[in-house]
This record gives sequence, structure tokens and C-alpha cells, in this order.
Amino acid sequence: MGLDKSEEDLSAVYRFRVLVKGLVTNRGDVLLLKKNEDKMDGGTWQIPGGHLEHDEALEEGVRRQIEAETGLSIETHQIVDALSFSDEEDSVQILYHCEAEKRDQELKDNLEEIEWVPPQKVGEKLNQQESNMFRDREKLKNFLQKLEELPSY
Repeated sequence: MGLDKSEEDLSAVYRFRVLVKGLVTNRGDVLLLKKNEDKMDGGTWQIPGGHLEHDEALEEGVRRQIEAETGLSIETHQIVDALSFSDEEDSVQILYHCEAEKRDQELKDNLEEIEWVPPQKVGEKLNQQESNMFRDREKLKNFLQKLEELPSY
């Protein structure tokens, strides 16, 4: 069943950019990326992920983004947090817990560095926007605390 004219008008007004990101873990550590200086937010540490493509499922999008950025195959677990924010356009960000079976990541062309860090160091390394998100969001703090309590194997 298609949209009627009034619904089409509303859908043209209410468009959100959907971002999917993954807190990728392996042996108790969290994967962070540092993009090249010439990229948006370049030179800062970030959680891997990016924009969802049209008609793409959330879990499919986060897997595609992480594989494109790092070459890692991941398993997606639960959604850790979801938030909305406005920058140049309204955005919704879905943050997943993902697990990498191996640490065989590749340094792709748009990346300067890749690092696995202990959960307690994640907030210290991230760019200002993402660091603030971890500081201010109770769900994220609790998630990282639970990661710290898990045994590293």
C-alpha cells in the first residue's frame, strides 16, 4: 500500500540521516579507528560505522560499514544505545555491540590507525563528540563497565 499525498509531503519534510556504529569487542578490548586527516573528523579516534544505505537493515548496515573500514567480519549482538542529534541535518545513531572473532583487521586507505583498547580507556581516546556521548549516556557507561568485568580470554 503506497503513501497518500499528505504522507508523501510529510516524508519529504521529516528525513533523518541514520548512522550505525559498532562497539566491536575481542578478548575484552574495544576497536577504535583513527581516520586520515583529510577525511571528515580525520585525525581523531572514532567508533567504526557510518551511514545506513536506503532500504538497508540496521544489522546489515553496521556489518557492511565495519567490514568496509577494517576488513573484519563481525557478529552483531544487541543494540547498546540509540540517540538523535542535529548537526547539519537531523540524525539518528544506533550503536550496536559487535564481536570480532579475530584481530585480523586491515588498515584501509581512509584510516591512519586502528587500535584495540581496554573499555576503561575508550572515553579518553575518542573524539570530543563521541567522548561526550560516553560520558553523558548512562547506558554506554554501564555497558563499558560490564565489559571491564568480563574475563579477557
